[in-house]
Formats: sequence, structure tokens, C-alpha cells
Amino acid sequence: MEIMTTYWMAMAVLIPAFSSAACGILMAFALQDSQTWEEKKLKKVVLAYFATEGIAWCITFFYPFCPKVFVWLNVPCLLSYALISILFYRVIRFLTRLGQSENFPSVHYLLPGLLAVVMLVWSLFVPFDTQVEIVKGKALVFPQGYEAYARFFTFKLPLRLLFGVVYYIFTIVLLVKYYKKADKQASIHKPAKWVLFLIGISLASLISSLLPAFKPRGEILYSLWTLLLTSNIAVMQILLGYHIIRRKYLLYYIPTPDGGTTIGAGSCFQRRRHAGTLNRSRFESFIRDRKPYLNPDYKITDLVEDLDVNRTAVSFFINQTYGINFNRYLNRLRLKELEQLRRHPDNQGKSISSLTAKAGFKDFRNYTRAMAVEREAGTEKSPDRKKKGASE
Repeated sequence: MEIMTTYWMAMAVLIPAFSSAACGILMAFALQDSQTWEEKKLKKVVLAYFATEGIAWCITFFYPFCPKVFVWLNVPCLLSYALISILFYRVIRFLTRLGQSENFPSVHYLLPGLLAVVMLVWSLFVPFDTQVEIVKGKALVFPQGYEAYARFFTFKLPLRLLFGVVYYIFTIVLLVKYYKKADKQASIHKPAKWVLFLIGISLASLISSLLPAFKPRGEILYSLWTLLLTSNIAVMQILLGYHIIRRKYLLYYIPTPDGGTTIGAGSCFQRRRHAGTLNRSRFESFIRDRKPYLNPDYKITDLVEDLDVNRTAVSFFINQTYGINFNRYLNRLRLKELEQLRRHPDNQGKSISSLTAKAGFKDFRNYTRAMAVEREAGTEKSPDRKKKGASE
């Protein structure tokens, strides 16, 4: 039973190492397909994250199974444990920068570097056999005369947890700032759901890594918990790698004055090519379920991203199907919404101006313009109808 437990432990620990290697190789190939220097920079950061995660888990494998090798890899282990959270935070920071330049302060790497130097220098004055004894003791053995070093030597897991907590706090603060800023700029989409899901998985993995510390070591339960933890990390890596390689990380889309579009206001990303298909059933289901017309700043570029369809195809579809342009189509939906609001019992006695915002109009002036356009269109049609009736 103990042999089987050890075997499963080894396999579980290597899961994120293998996933890191696979995702890292794919990301390295994807570097050659980068369309801009910023995209290439992001891929390099993600590649560094995969490499650091893979190194950390490979070295972790040696901890219970080959203590002597672990001693030689002690400093890279400490460094990788600290850098994982920093690099993950940098990836999220890159994705939510709202057009600002990606200047990541090097001070973030200062503390991990200092800790690694201290560990390296201190290890030169500690006998190799003593370090092996500390590893075999699983943080429970403190050789006489080297108690302080032993405690520092076994501080890696708490250090990883500490960096994880600190940088998750940074990530939460970052997301709060992003949402506040995105709310002020209605043309900016909020972060994609996969990014929030990614952060959730990563946070769950961090919390999960704490729980086995309260369980007896060497038990099957500990192995199963480790398997769950490492599987979550592998899923997180695959999710991140897939979206970066497929360029599904463009979290905000801002129209430019010349009618074009840009990602992140000032960045040099190119527009994503849209390959989705559009038909009346899909289009009207989206309008009915999502009601995008309730957003007064909703534009055709937003619809292009939501439906993943080429802008020209969207514009042509609306003109051919409904005989009007995109803006007029939205305003018609808003007028219908306004009529429904006026008929609602709770809105009896309320003025139209107080309901226009709820219907999706930016202000009362936009409502009056939309009404004028519809009246004018109705006036143009009425003479034709009279002539048709007279001829009959």
C-alpha cells in the first residue's frame, strides 16, 4: 500500500510538470506567429510562467524521492516558488492594462533574487550531508548548529504561499481598478469570463495547497488531494495557453475616430479575424437573450466581437434582412422597449424622459431624434399606401 501511495504521489506531482512542458513548447512555436511586438512580449511572459511552473514541480518531485538531487536544486526551487505568483500577476496585469504601456517594475523580482542569493551563499557554509539530512527529515529535523539554516531551508512552501497571497491581493485590486475604469468607458468590454475563471482556479489551487499540511503524511488521502491540486494547475495552464495562442485574450475593443478599431487605446494589436457565421435565428436569439440595445453606447464593433462575425457581414445582414442600418435597428428596439416600460403598471404616471435611459437611449435628445426618423419614414410610406388603395 505504501509503495502504491508513493507511486501515485510521484505521478500526481509530475502532472503540472508535463502540462507545463507541453504548453511551453506550443507557446514557443506560437512566438513565430506573433503579429505584433506586444503579442510577442505577452507570449514570452506566459512562456516564462510555464517554464517556472514546470521547473518548480520537477524539483518538487525530487524532494521525497531523491534528496541529494533536491539539495543541488535547492536555490532554483526557492526562486521558482517565489516567481510563479509574480509571473501570473504580470500576465493578468498585461491583460487588464487598458491601453497603458506594459512596464512591469523590476522591483517585483528583487526580493526573490535576494532570497536566492542568501540561500546560495549560506549553503556554501553548510555540509552537503547536513543539507541531505534536512531534506530527508521533511522539515522535522534540525541538525545541531544548523537550526536557523534548517528553518530557512524548509521555508519554501510557506514562502510560496506568502507570495501567492500577496500577489492575489494585488490581482484583486487590479481587477477592481479595471472594472471601475471600464464602467466609465462604456466602449470597453469587461474582462472575458475565462480570465476570471483562470484566477478562480489558481486561487483555489493556492488554498488547496494549504489543506494537506493538516493531514497525516504518506496517507492515500494526501495523495488524492495532491492529485486534485496538480490537476487543477494543469487545467489552468492549458486554459491560459489555449486562449493566448488563439488570441482570445483581447479583453477590450475601442473604436477610433476614423471608424477603425484598436485594442487597448494606443497598443498596436491588429484586429482579430472573425470566422463566425450569421443567420436570422442566431442573430435574433442573441438580441432577444442579451438585449444589447439597452446599453446606450453599444456599437457595431461590439456586435462584431459578441457574434464573432466580420463587420461587413453584420452590416450587410442587417440591411438586407431588416431594410435599415444598424443604428436605426437598435433605436427601433429601444422604442419598443420604451413602449413596454410605459405600459407597465409601476411606470404609470411617469414621464417619457424618465424612462428613456432604461430603454437604452443615452438621453432624451437621442430619443426625440429616433422618433423623428421613424415619423419621417412613416410619412414617406403613407402616400404610396394611399395611391395603392386608390388604384384598387
